[in-house]
Amino acid sequence: MKIAVIGAGALGCLYGGFLATAGHDVWLIHHRQSTVDSLNRTGIRIESDDGVTSVSVPATTDAAEVGDADLVLVFVKAHQTIDALEQHDGCIGPETTLLSLQNGLRHYDQLADVVGADRALAGVSYQGARIDRPGQITQTAAGRSVLGGGDPQTARDVVRILAAAGLPADRVDDPTRAIWAKQLVSLPVKPVAALTRLPNGQLVTTDGPRSVMERIVREAELVAATVGIDLPDADPMERVVDICRSGPTHRSSMLQDVLDERKTEIDEINGALVDIARAENVDVPANALVTELVRGLERSYLE
Repeated sequence: MKIAVIGAGALGCLYGGFLATAGHDVWLIHHRQSTVDSLNRTGIRIESDDGVTSVSVPATTDAAEVGDADLVLVFVKAHQTIDALEQHDGCIGPETTLLSLQNGLRHYDQLADVVGADRALAGVSYQGARIDRPGQITQTAAGRSVLGGGDPQTARDVVRILAAAGLPADRVDDPTRAIWAKQLVSLPVKPVAALTRLPNGQLVTTDGPRSVMERIVREAELVAATVGIDLPDADPMERVVDICRSGPTHRSSMLQDVLDERKTEIDEINGALVDIARAENVDVPANALVTELVRGLERSYLE
């Protein structure tokens, strides 16, 4: 299968590397020429509990060089999705399927807007990876992916391809429930970590941050119920606490973005929840507050 990966960060290289090792025709697409040059020079090297995987994968800034792909994986930051699909539409043909396993609540709709609902797949990934330098990846978690939507047979084929490459996945008819379930972890952890600069473990052992996180989660539960999302966890906050305790020294990606003075995903995580809540006339003051605070923090170094 011809596969293009838009976004050559940690997860893009992880998925791209394993799929290339499994024999697929994989291309990495990135907007930065220096990253592309490094990838073409050194290839991808993945360190995991199973050992080291090294593979050469062609990289380019020009999606037209790839041509029409059978499958395009989108692994950019959530707020970059629309721009990335427009910039790299040279690999999206009339039969191309798009798959996003990104953060955020809106990427499924964004993909469907580009190729139509029949060719848009979305879901979540519980794989974890750290990028040490371009193309040099450490796999930090080997969890399953959950994906669905689009054409059911295409979704089954993608699940099979991922599993055969060492990336276990499950198919669901509608990925919305899985997307919301994962975002109910991101919603409290990411902004509070970014604002306090605390690692995950301290977020749930420090009274102030934990109290704010609990309010964020309760508001998100209310919005989910209002729009008809049946969440899989009876107590989502309990899951948040378990995840934070399981990786106590981990620094959230939004905190890392702030420390590196990059734009965060706040608009597509808490900001998206605020937008949905307003449309449904649901009050979400905690989510609205952390959204504005993180936006203000961004302005302090981006402007």
